[in-house]
Amino acid sequence: MISLHGTQISSAMLGLVVVALFGGRIAPYEPIYFVVEHGADPRPYVPGLVFPLGSDLLGRDLLSLVLTGARATLTIVLVAGLARVLAGVLVAAVGSLWRPMRLLTETVADLVAAVPATLVALILIKAFVKTDTSILVLIGALLLMGWAGPYRVIRAEVDRLARAPFTEGAQVLGVSRARLFWTHHLPHLVPVIAINLTQQVVASLVLVAELGVLGVLVGAVRSINVEESLATVRVGPPMSALVPDVPEWGAMLASSRTVEALWATRWLIFVPGAAFALTASAVAAIGFTLARRYARKNLAYDARGVLAVALVVAGLFVVSGLVPERYAEARAWAAEARAESQPAPDVASAFEQAGLRTYAAVREVTRITSTGPATVTIGQNRAAELYPRPSNPPANTTHVRSVVAGSYGGGVVDAPLVFAARGIVPKEHPPLLPRPGRPTVPPLGPLIQSYPDDYAGIDIRGKVVLLVRFMGVDVPGRGTAPGFEVSGSISDAVRRGAAAVVFVDPELGGYAKSRDPYVFTEQDDPAGSASGVPVVVLDPSAAETLVRPLNLDLSPLLGYDRVGKEWGPSAARDTTVTARVEVPLREDTEPIASRIGQLPDIPDGTGRVVVWAARNLADDRLDPTRTAVLAALARLTSVHQAPFIFVDFDPHADTQAVAAALRGERVVLVLVLQSLDGGLLTFESANGDSIPAFDYYAREVGARYEVTRTTATLEQTIRPLPGVRTVVLGSRGPGGVSSDAVAVIGYLAGRLALGAPELPR
Repeated sequence: MISLHGTQISSAMLGLVVVALFGGRIAPYEPIYFVVEHGADPRPYVPGLVFPLGSDLLGRDLLSLVLTGARATLTIVLVAGLARVLAGVLVAAVGSLWRPMRLLTETVADLVAAVPATLVALILIKAFVKTDTSILVLIGALLLMGWAGPYRVIRAEVDRLARAPFTEGAQVLGVSRARLFWTHHLPHLVPVIAINLTQQVVASLVLVAELGVLGVLVGAVRSINVEESLATVRVGPPMSALVPDVPEWGAMLASSRTVEALWATRWLIFVPGAAFALTASAVAAIGFTLARRYARKNLAYDARGVLAVALVVAGLFVVSGLVPERYAEARAWAAEARAESQPAPDVASAFEQAGLRTYAAVREVTRITSTGPATVTIGQNRAAELYPRPSNPPANTTHVRSVVAGSYGGGVVDAPLVFAARGIVPKEHPPLLPRPGRPTVPPLGPLIQSYPDDYAGIDIRGKVVLLVRFMGVDVPGRGTAPGFEVSGSISDAVRRGAAAVVFVDPELGGYAKSRDPYVFTEQDDPAGSASGVPVVVLDPSAAETLVRPLNLDLSPLLGYDRVGKEWGPSAARDTTVTARVEVPLREDTEPIASRIGQLPDIPDGTGRVVVWAARNLADDRLDPTRTAVLAALARLTSVHQAPFIFVDFDPHADTQAVAAALRGERVVLVLVLQSLDGGLLTFESANGDSIPAFDYYAREVGARYEVTRTTATLEQTIRPLPGVRTVVLGSRGPGGVSSDAVAVIGYLAGRLALGAPELPR
């Protein structure tokens, strides 16, 4: 038999404590560090090629993940094992007080022990936990189905002690059952409790591994895709994987659930499996030694040894709180940047005060400018938009607006007016997908098959088309199936030959700037000419006033339709009047200048971080929030000589002029600042390996942020400098996160200066 000495066991115990407390700090790399490409070598990398023990699917160091995940894993299994044993002791104590209670506890314990713990824990977590699985939730699941084993072992030992002479003597003296258990029996239970505690810790380890393989991951889980971060996309290596916020060992096993891992990339299983095995062996050895030691000695008589171990463990906890974290100085940068966050008058003066060299990136463009209010006239009735159009009007104050985008242009059209109802042609509209997150809402296509064809009985070529927005169909108990996109309805009328379009939108006055579809249309597809098909949008009140002489009732068409409603002939018809639509525009060829600021004495070849902020189209300036952010970062850059370049971009031109101005710089990262007026900071990137890093930065500086759970596609995100790693910082909800954004970027600057490997340089 192998003899285990006290020093060896103490070393094993202290080793587990040290790994749990300091594993993340002694790990070679952090979990946010990805090596997505290493020449032509496929991922996951074999041991010894990039990392000593190999990499995971996305190129992270397995050794670092094991060390970093040790704290969470050991916390889960140690607390769960201890909770199971304590629950067993308490239930055994309760059962010893009264025989009917003993029968009840025995029955419940038999029932719990008969059910597979893994299955029940999986059902509890998947069915009843609607948010991310936290460490406490996982411990609770392990406890709920694991207390019966310790209870039955302790109950059996208590039954043995009940026949001991000292128990009979205590009963003769009138000692109560509760005092008998806690004072006389419990000290004799120490060997059983010690060995059972280690058994429960090992059992919890096994259960954590099983749940990990079954897909139970702790913390926020992100879907990371690294395809856009590759210089060359090769067939074979995985491009995406689920990455949990907490790199516990069960999650590492979850990434190895493939046939390839069994035959070709076995280190994905072996490395976390070895961590489980070594931990289980150490815990079992500790329990075995403690059981042997206290089988011959009362725990109360060994207070000195217990106190010594407790003091050493407490000392390690104190030391772990004093040892600085990685790149601790970067937090000072973040705090300094946050302190610099204050209102600034304008970007130009902020750059000048910070000592930045400022220059312009100029591009000649043809700019389409409104020269007056858009108007619609029918007979004696006239509707006109506000001129100049306010950039951010209060709710329900916009009654008329023109749309200048793509083929929608300006000019004057006097032509017969035709009413096209809502422009529904059932056969031309395929079924639409339900809204994301609402799979119970049916697609729109089948719901409108019985609708009349609004264009069948009219000819709109060369005429002014009056069109009402189709809102969608209300399905009681299942939500609403949304109607057509506004740009789609208008473009359909233009495609059919309309000379001008008057579009009635019931929600026109209620759009916020961030979700106005007409603003999106103008930004995504700017008009290239002042001539085109005039398009004017009206709200219901303006439309009713305008068409009142025509005996047209628009009200039945303005809301959501009721599902199953029977429709007669289409309301579309020709009118006997002429309408005049005027959208006055002019073309101006002018230089569009974006402002660039940077320190003049950064060495050539230094990797640069570009902070990009686009002005508002309406007033050609940055909003005060982003102006303050750029000013604070400019001051931080000046103090610390950070390799930042700031771009105050004019969106009336494309990005080619800025790209040409930065051609001599080695740009490694672009940070795009969108609206920061919300209450939660958000991150968006097509470079999936950047997502965990920015969530980590926000957490480290105490920023209010929303966990980024998916990798954006190129179509979903902004990329002003194609081919360069880009992260978009935005916000949502009420509040203001400008100081948080400054702190996150300041923390990034500090880590960059300190050589953090996850940042390109």
